[in-house]
Amino acid sequence: MERATTLQDKPLDEILRVAENLPPFPDVVQKVMPLLQRMAPVEDIETVIQYDQAIAAKVLALARSPHFRRTQQVRSLKEAIISLGQKALVEVILAACSARFQDDAVKGYDLREGELWEHAVGTAIMADRIAERVGSAERLTAYTAGLLHDIGKTVLNQYVEHYLGGDGPRNPIVDIIKTRRQSFLEAERNILGIDHQELGGLIARRWNFPPAVVAGITYHHNPQDAEESHQVAAIVYAANRMVGAMGIGTGVDGFLNPNQDHVFEALKLDARTIERLMADVFVALDETKKFLTA
Repeated sequence: MERATTLQDKPLDEILRVAENLPPFPDVVQKVMPLLQRMAPVEDIETVIQYDQAIAAKVLALARSPHFRRTQQVRSLKEAIISLGQKALVEVILAACSARFQDDAVKGYDLREGELWEHAVGTAIMADRIAERVGSAERLTAYTAGLLHDIGKTVLNQYVEHYLGGDGPRNPIVDIIKTRRQSFLEAERNILGIDHQELGGLIARRWNFPPAVVAGITYHHNPQDAEESHQVAAIVYAANRMVGAMGIGTGVDGFLNPNQDHVFEALKLDARTIERLMADVFVALDETKKFLTA
């Protein structure tokens, strides 16, 4: 990718340095996944989770929620792990871990405290539902990419906030959008030398997420550019647009990015299907927020 001019070299170098210095993604995920893949005893999984008290609390809360509650009461972490099953267990761990990075206010994108994380979880749930509908074997991949698709905004936040605030009567980012008729994504690249989706992909790669997750994040606004994992990127694109249309964590960039109806057509998401998915995800997100913030 061709980089920006000399004026942008300094902020770009600083942005990449800040991204490089982000704390590592909690390793509880990397520890649990191999155990699940080799069908390890529940006691081994419990041992890993119990040392992260916040994660353990979320797992228990989900297992006790109306959505998963069984006839028998869940009294322990071990019983919660058994009750949830592999997919739900991994998803709740991922969502809880991501909150540590996405729960603060992101003023550069006009998002209040918790809004970026809410949008991320909504997109993850929507991506999972879309992946299920199209018969994808990569539901967890789509969920993870959806959950972290905007992680680049957590780093670009302060820089976008500076340029949105402007140093005078003109606002460089908005000025580019209006005068050059560019998307917010293009304006990010022109002003800062990198956009939030490319930066998000770099962060996910540094966190050792699989290539398909990285691709879903890197191309969530332009899935047609993804050389590999095109369907994952397309699913995350559609999920992001749909959750934005629901008014969940839309932010200042909103719909100032490319609208690609052909992606919805390729995924066979017609108006009626989209409406049903939105209604389903709205309820699922409300339930998820209740046990994750319990």
